[in-house]
Amino acid sequence: MALSTATQEEFLRLLDQHEEFRQQVRQRILSTELFELPERFAAFASRVNEFIVRQEKFNAEQREINARVDEFITDQRETNARVDKRLQRISDDIGDLKGHAALRATRDHSATILERLGLEYVTILYRRELIDLSRQATDISTGDRQSFIRADLMLQGEATDGTTHYVAAEASYTADHRDTDRALRNAEFLKRLTGCPAHAVISSLKNDLAVQSLVDDGTVHWFQLTDKDLDPE
Repeated sequence: MALSTATQEEFLRLLDQHEEFRQQVRQRILSTELFELPERFAAFASRVNEFIVRQEKFNAEQREINARVDEFITDQRETNARVDKRLQRISDDIGDLKGHAALRATRDHSATILERLGLEYVTILYRRELIDLSRQATDISTGDRQSFIRADLMLQGEATDGTTHYVAAEASYTADHRDTDRALRNAEFLKRLTGCPAHAVISSLKNDLAVQSLVDDGTVHWFQLTDKDLDPE
């Protein structure tokens, strides 16, 4: 049955003016889920807002933690760098001590080095004599001349036939190519400047592989030091 216009208008008026009537109409027209949707959405929105607030608080706390962690990492890196430098200085100092000990032991064994080469000890060539010798060579570079003058040990010996021989020795705890290069170069200078046979010697406890191959093929002579040689006096 069709509603009259007056009835429709009265119905709409009641919807507009009476909340309780409007709610009753909603319940009749809408399903339970749709009817409760606004309240459920409001509750959901409230929980979302609470979550956002908690998340923002958590994020702020996490940023503070991250900042402290970053600060700790920075401090730790600086500490590690200082420790590394300190350890490197200690390592360098130990290396220097070993080198000085090897040099002292090599000089102590001057006569023994010559004896191993079949030579009699005559003298050690000191810096003043090396400077005088180096003046004879005008074609030696400044760097090579300084290496010659500052050689670890320069010796003069005598063979059984009375001929003079010279020895250029370099001392190290572990001999490497720099030691052999200096010894060979200085021996060659001695040969050129004196006109006498000269021998390259390395004095060390051990050698790296490159040096050992030169020892094995006879390019340089090796005077092997022992741990006892390096003991403090």
